[in-house]
Amino acid sequence: MLLLAAAGCDNVLTTSPQSNIPADQIIVDSKSALGALNGAYDGLQSLSYYGLDIQLLGDLPADNSTWVGTYQFLGDIENNQIAADNPEVTDMWEAIYEEINRDNVILTRVPEVTAIDDATRDEVMGEAYFLRALSYHNLVKFWGAVPMPLAPVQSADDASNYTRTPVLEVYTQILSDLDKAASLISNTSNTRHATKMAVQAIRARVLFYRASVAGANAAADYQAALDAANTVLAGRDTLTVPFADLFTAEGTDTPEDIFRVSFTAAEYNELGYYWLYAGRTEVRPTKELASTFAANDLRKPVTLGPRTSGSSQLQANKWPTTVGAEDPHVIRLAEVVLIKAEALARLNRLAEAVDEYNKVRVRAGLPKHVLGVDVTTQADVLAAIMLERRHEFAFEGDRWPDLVRAGLAATVKDLAKPGYVLFPIPAREVTTTNGNVTQNPDYGT
Repeated sequence: MLLLAAAGCDNVLTTSPQSNIPADQIIVDSKSALGALNGAYDGLQSLSYYGLDIQLLGDLPADNSTWVGTYQFLGDIENNQIAADNPEVTDMWEAIYEEINRDNVILTRVPEVTAIDDATRDEVMGEAYFLRALSYHNLVKFWGAVPMPLAPVQSADDASNYTRTPVLEVYTQILSDLDKAASLISNTSNTRHATKMAVQAIRARVLFYRASVAGANAAADYQAALDAANTVLAGRDTLTVPFADLFTAEGTDTPEDIFRVSFTAAEYNELGYYWLYAGRTEVRPTKELASTFAANDLRKPVTLGPRTSGSSQLQANKWPTTVGAEDPHVIRLAEVVLIKAEALARLNRLAEAVDEYNKVRVRAGLPKHVLGVDVTTQADVLAAIMLERRHEFAFEGDRWPDLVRAGLAATVKDLAKPGYVLFPIPAREVTTTNGNVTQNPDYGT
C-alpha cells in the first residue's frame, strides 16, 4: 500500500483497488516520476499531517488552545496525559512515515530509470530530499529519537528491524538531505512545491532547533541558522503583506509565501472545521492567549475572536472557513525574520535582534521596542521574541515545539513527569518491532 501511495493520485481522497504494484513499475519515465512526486505532495494533505494534525497537535499540548469537543483523546493531549495508543498522535506518526516512504520510493527508484531526462531527474530528486528532510524534522521535534528508514518498506519484516536513531544523527541526515535538495532543485516560483528559498528557510529552522539539542554546538548552529536566514531575507527583509491576507479562504498567493500545502474544496483540510463555531468546535483558543495580545494588535482579530456576536466563547479565525480550501503555510517570511532575531539574541547581538523582531511588531501595528527601555537583558529580548512567535504563529503548530526547545514546557504546563515534553512512541510501533523501537522516558514500556 505504501508503494502504491507513491504512484501519485490527483486527489487525496481517491483510493485504488490495486494494492500490489511492483516497485519497478511505479516509476518508469519522466511522466511517472513527476506523478510520484505529486503523490509525495499529496501525502502532506493527509488530515493526519498538514490537513489538521501538525497544527492541532503543535498547539493543543501547550497554552494556546483548549479541548471543548467530544474526542476525549484530544483532551488527554491538552492535559499532557497522552496514552501510547492515543489515536491522534498515532495517526500523525503514521502519516509522516507514509510521507517518508513515498519520498524513499522516489529517491531509490528515480536514479535507476534511464528514461528520465536529467532536468526532471534532478528536480524530482531534489524535491523528494526536501520533503524527507521536512518530515524527519517534524518527527524529531515531537518524538525525539526516531526510526530513520532511508529506503522504501518492502515488507513488515523491514519495519520490525528498525531501532531509534539518536537525535543528533537524525539532524545530520536532515541537513544532508537539504544540502542535496539545494544542489538539485531549480524551482524558484511555485511555492506549493519546494523552491531554492524553501530549502534555505527550512535549513534555518532545522539549525535553529538543533541548537537546543544536548550535545549540539549551539553557537555554531545559531550562526549557521542566521546565515541561512540572511540568504532567504536578502532583498526582502521587511513584512509588507497585511496579516489577514496570509490567511484567505482560497489560500491566495502573497510575496511572503515560502512553502505552503495546497488544498481545495475536494482535497480539503479540516482546520476551520475543528476551530470554527460553524464546524464542530472541537478546540478553542484559550482566554489566556487572548489576554496576551495588545488591544490594537492587528493580528488579534485575524487569529481569534468571539464565536458569535457578544459571546464570551472564543473561536480561532485564522482558518476562515469550514470548506477547507485554505493553503496553510509550512514556513513563511515572518518565521525566518523571527529565526534571525532569535539567533542574533542567542549570539548576544541584542540591538540587531530588537531591530529584527520589530519588523513583526510594525506589521502588527505595534510600536517598536527600544533596547534599554522596553527590553534590556538578553532574557528580556528572548522573552519578547517568544511572545511575538506565539502571536504570529498561533494555531499553526509551533507553540509546543517552541516551548520544548526553549526549556519552557514544564514552566507553562503542569507536567506530571518530565518525559511528557515528548509524545509517546505509538504502542503498536513498540509491539510490532519486538521492543527494538523503545518507548520514550516516563511512558512505561
